[in-house]
Formats: sequence, structure tokens, C-alpha cells
Amino acid sequence: MKENIPKVAIVGRPNVGKSTLINRICQKNEAIVHKEPMITRDRKYYKADWNGKIFYLLDTGGIDLKSKHRIDIQVFLQTKKAIDESDIIIFMVDLKEPVSPLDEEIAVILRKTDKEIIFTGNKYDDKKGNLYIEDFLKFGFGYPIKISAMHGINTGDLLDELVSKFKEYSTDIREYEEKVVPGICILGKPNSGKSTLFNAIIKDERAIVDEVEGTTRDSIDSIVNINNRNYKFIDTAGLRRKKDKRGDLEYYSELRTIRSIENSDISLVLIDCSKEITVQDLKIVETCIKKGVSICIIFNKIDMVDEDTIGNIVNMFDQKLKFADYIPFLKVSALTKKGIENIIKMIDKLIIERNKKIPDSKLTNFFKELDQKEIGIYFKGKKFKIKFIRQIKTSPPVFLIFSNMDAKRRVNIRRYIENNIREKFGFMGTPLYFKFKY
Repeated sequence: MKENIPKVAIVGRPNVGKSTLINRICQKNEAIVHKEPMITRDRKYYKADWNGKIFYLLDTGGIDLKSKHRIDIQVFLQTKKAIDESDIIIFMVDLKEPVSPLDEEIAVILRKTDKEIIFTGNKYDDKKGNLYIEDFLKFGFGYPIKISAMHGINTGDLLDELVSKFKEYSTDIREYEEKVVPGICILGKPNSGKSTLFNAIIKDERAIVDEVEGTTRDSIDSIVNINNRNYKFIDTAGLRRKKDKRGDLEYYSELRTIRSIENSDISLVLIDCSKEITVQDLKIVETCIKKGVSICIIFNKIDMVDEDTIGNIVNMFDQKLKFADYIPFLKVSALTKKGIENIIKMIDKLIIERNKKIPDSKLTNFFKELDQKEIGIYFKGKKFKIKFIRQIKTSPPVFLIFSNMDAKRRVNIRRYIENNIREKFGFMGTPLYFKFKY
């Protein structure tokens, strides 16, 4: 994006309260907060404002420089990118704990940058308790701004200090009213290739990709400009079967995924061609339909199986998806990027279909012509007739129908109307909704 909005990275060791501060500033539970360390793994962007000044917050994973685990190394690389990318850095420490070697190592990294550093001490919620404020002076950043992200103590002072450094930026929130950017959610079971596809589309290593299931714990979004058009892509945590044993962390990750679906226009549902289709794959599709999201099925990992296997999986899924045969399919390899260009073309088609508006006269005349034919739906010997039909909403399309009988609970009538609308007017990939009056 070409917005001249400052980026502010929040950096610190694990569990100092970075995500809690994000939620405090954004005034909603955007970031997952949990007692388990290293919950935030990818770098995430949140748009925030203070006193009419707008900025991006970059939430980062807690840095653990001594860990040799691959996932921790990738977390550090993501944090390093956030530091390089940011204009201002909030360096956060825990005032209730003594200076740790890890705090010192992070301070060394930050002193080598040419970025503005705002030194912040969190957990300042018990002024009579043992606090280690003086110990942190050796970092050379002066006294930390003392805050409690949990309780909101002095967070206004922190934000005042932050926005005072925005002088060189044009950050008036009135200049950046949100433009309509279609949201595209990438869904699938754990380890189906969501993060690999996300990175392939946005052409950046934003999401951490690892062979371990459940690497993505939160939803990550990125606005990408393709052919002079903006798209917001959202990588999500994998949706598991309900009977799987889950801790509360997995529960909150799933809530974030459901919220991402609700805030999206289109869902790309990934199916792993190297594994068997399960009920969970279909449940993900059903969830998208219930939430009114347009859908494209992406058969991923076609580089790992032969043509016959791909054909069998596609045919099998097609049979299981008879209840929503308006949903298109694509075959790709996120790893080799084969077929990726077709995804953007499909997204553009789905956006058009989703926002299609059919004039009242066309709809009413179409169903009058159908009524004059012998075909139709009968209930207790009485033929169902549409007196008037109007499309009252787009994205997703909703139709108001005045008829000669109560059809709210008649599934066959709904199916009759939907099938005829789709055959005549399209609406590929998007669910249709109906409101009946008589």
C-alpha cells in the first residue's frame, strides 16, 4: 500500500504483555492473550488511532535468541522483519521481573537500529510491590514509561508520546477513511497448506510455515495490491474436528478463525490432495455458507500426487458437495506456485457474482414465465406462485418473495427458486438467501 501511515512494532521477550497492549490500544480482543509463552508467532498488523492520528501496530512473537527450535528461529526472523519494517519501536519489559539476559540481548539489537525507541515498562499495577525500574536504566533508553496494559494504567501517556513522533507523517484519520477492500479468507484443516498459499499470493514470508500442525494460531491479514486493485488476504488457524481434545488456546484460535470468516467476502477452502477427504472438509464449507461467504474450493498439493489421484479426489468431493454445486473448483500447488494466477482471476469473478444486482422487473417477469409452464411446485394440490420478487441486498444476495402460500419452511420451494435463479442469473460461488411473505 502507498499509505503514508507510520508502522509501530512492539518488541520484547515472551510474555511481557505485547498482545495485551495491542488489545488495549485497539479496544477489542484482536490478539490472542494466553499464559503460555510464544503464542504470537507471526508478525501481525493492526490499524489503530489515537486522538485522530492513525497508525499501524505490528505485533510480534516473543524473541528467544537461545532457542534452537526451528519454530523459534522463524519467530525471531519475523520479529526482525517487523523491526526493519517499522518506523518506531515500542520496546517492552516486565517491571515485576529482574532484567534477564534476553532483555539485554534485545536491547543490544535495538541499539543498533536507527529507529526511534519508546522504552516501556509493563505490569505497573502494584506500585507497592517489588519493581525493578532502576535496573533497566543500564540499557541506555532512560526511564521506561510505566504502564499496565492489563488495567490501562498510563497507556494514554504512552500513546501521547507515540503520536508526538508522527510529525513527518500525514496521519489524520479523516484522510484515511476505509475503502472497500474485499476480504479473502484462506481456510482448511491443519497442515493443508494455508500459510504456504498465503505467502505465495502476497509474495512475502509473512506467515510461518512449518510441518508441525497448528503452527498458525491466530488470523493474519495482509492487504495486497494486484493489477492496481487491493485485496485483503487472511490466513487462519486450521479448523479441527469438534471431538478433538483442545485446550482453551485452540478454542480461542478457532473463534478468531470464525470471526475472520464473518469479516470476509470470499473463502478459499483448501483441500489436501495427498490425504483423504473427511467430514471436516465439508463442515468448513458448511460454515462458510452459514456465514454468507462466497466460496472457491482449492485442491492443493497437486505436485505430490498423480493425475488419477487428483481426478478421483475432485470427483469424490464433487459428489459430496451436491448440496452446493454452485461452488467452483481450482487445482494448485502452493509450494511450486502452479495455478496461483488462476486464484486471483477466480476471486475477481466471485466478487462480481457476489455484488450482482438483478432488477425487480427481470426477476418478476422470469418467474411469471416459469409459472405459465406446466412445471412448478405443488403443496396439498395447490401450485406455489410468486406474486413479486425483489433482490433487497447484495454481498451476499438476499431476495424478498411475496407468494400465495407460506413457504418459509418448505425446503423444496427454496430449492426450486434457487435453482432457477442460478440457472438464469448465475451467482457462482455465493450462497443465496430468501425472505418469504404471503
